[in-house]
This record gives sequence, structure tokens and C-alpha cells, in this order.
Amino acid sequence: MGHFNYKLVLKWIIAFAIFVFLGKMVWDNWNQMKDVPFTLQPFPFILSTFIFAFSYFIQIWAWYIITLKLDIALPIGETLQSWFYSQLGKYLPGKVWLLLSRFYFYESKGMARKRISVALYLEMAAVIVAAGLIFLAALILFKEMVPFYSGGPFWCLVLAFILLAFIFLHPKVLQGILNWILIQLKREPVLLSISYSNIVWILFVCIVAWMIGGIGFYLFVDAVYPVAPQYILFLTGALAISSTLGLIAIFAPSGLGVREGALVYLLSFMMAAPVAVIISILTRLWMTLIEIGLIGVIYLFDKFQKRQKRKEHGTI
Repeated sequence: MGHFNYKLVLKWIIAFAIFVFLGKMVWDNWNQMKDVPFTLQPFPFILSTFIFAFSYFIQIWAWYIITLKLDIALPIGETLQSWFYSQLGKYLPGKVWLLLSRFYFYESKGMARKRISVALYLEMAAVIVAAGLIFLAALILFKEMVPFYSGGPFWCLVLAFILLAFIFLHPKVLQGILNWILIQLKREPVLLSISYSNIVWILFVCIVAWMIGGIGFYLFVDAVYPVAPQYILFLTGALAISSTLGLIAIFAPSGLGVREGALVYLLSFMMAAPVAVIISILTRLWMTLIEIGLIGVIYLFDKFQKRQKRKEHGTI
């Protein structure tokens, strides 16, 4: 008889509990929900899907830059395959599968283990810091939040966060944190052979990826529930920080429940909470379909290329 995986069960219970709470919120306010002007505008919806899908390729560009700087870059086609296929790991409990799948893909191509680990670490750090900076900018420019940051202490915290973010991204600091983790795991320390200017450039590309994804997200929300354009940055920040929280919440498969809970909380500043619940759930479905669709396209393109090569060599 197999060992009972209580940790896995607990993870799913937590995710389920969050959705039950969100569902109860909608149920308790169902009478108000009937008057909500939900709609579906086809053109904005289609446009939002393409724009959001495009943001993935900007993020892959950031990953490609990292691999170039660390001398482990693969051809563009293989880079796309490894990145998209690794995203399937998000749907398993524990984010380790997302990282391991890409790690083994690059290792199978003869790339050094240490450099692959450093590349994955750099990507994660840049994505998280980029999300934090965008969310901070969204809070500052969101007029509904003015009462919360009208005092001097808030601006001191803002400056401290920005300063810490850029200190955190310095190669020596990143190397120190990574080596501490490796020592805890009883692994050999590594040397981070990448310049600070390259890391800042990678951070900028990640910010661009989040911003483009945020525009797509705004168009998606506006396609189902009218939202003024002035909320684009706030929606971008809300999506960035909620997705990041879902990413680092190792107990939730694909951030299930965590991302929705954070997004509902933030969206409730600009719409009724039950409406925010519906939007967050629709967002989950929308983003998942985009990811699966892109993975399917990459898979079919790979099959087509292999078939063409076999034809050229007369094996078909």
C-alpha cells in the first residue's frame, strides 16, 4: 500500500477552501449580481487574447537573453519548446516541476547544470521584481488609494522598496542568496557571470512583458464588464502581483485559489466584490486556454518541422 501523500491533499484542500469562500461571496450577493452589466464584446475579446498571448513571447525573449549571457542558449525553436512545455509543470502541485522540466530539457542538450540553475534563478528573480515594481507604480497612480499613501512614511517605504529591489538584483547579492540556498541543499556554490547592466536590461524586458500582458488583461476585462481606460495600469499591477503570489505559493497547483483571492481583493477597489470574483474566475479560464493553446501551436509546429525534415531526407 502506497504512502499517503497528506501534503498533496492539504494543498488541494486549501485551494478548494479559497474557491468555496469566493463562491459563497457570489451566492450571498446573487440578487445584486443579476443587475450587473456583464457582456461579451467579440472584437475586444479576440484582441485581448492575441495581445496577452504575445506577452508570453516577450517573456521568452527575457529568458533567451539570460541563456545567451550564460552561454547556454538554444536555437529559437527549441527555446520556445522548452519554455512552453515547462509551463505545463505549473499545473502540478509544487512549482518545482515548472523548473525541473526546463532544466532537464537544457541538460539533455548538453548544457551545464550550474548555468541552467543560475538561468532559472535569474528569470524568477527578474519576473518577481518586475511585478513588484509595476504593482507599486499602479498603487501610486491609482486615485482610489490616495488616502492610504498621503503621508510621508509611505513614500519612504516606496523609495526603500525600489532601492532594495535594485540592490537585490545586483549580481553579488543574487549570487550570495543563490549560494546560501545551494549550501542548504548541500550543493556546490556557483559564480554568477553576468553584468549588472545585463540584469537591469532583463528586468526591463520583463516589465515590458507584464505591461503588454496588462493591456491584454484590461481589454479582456472590458470585453466582459465595462471598465474605464484609466484603470489599465492598476489592472496590470493587480494581475502582475496576483500572478506572482500564485507563482511563489508552492502549496497551490498553478497558484490555484491564491491568484484568484489576491485578484479579487485588488479588483474590489474598483468594482463590487462579487463581480471581482466572477472576473477572477473568468481570467483563470482565459489565461489557461491561452497557455494550452500556445503549447498546442508549438507542439504542432514542431511536428510539422520534423515531418518536413523527414520528407527532405526521403524517409516518408
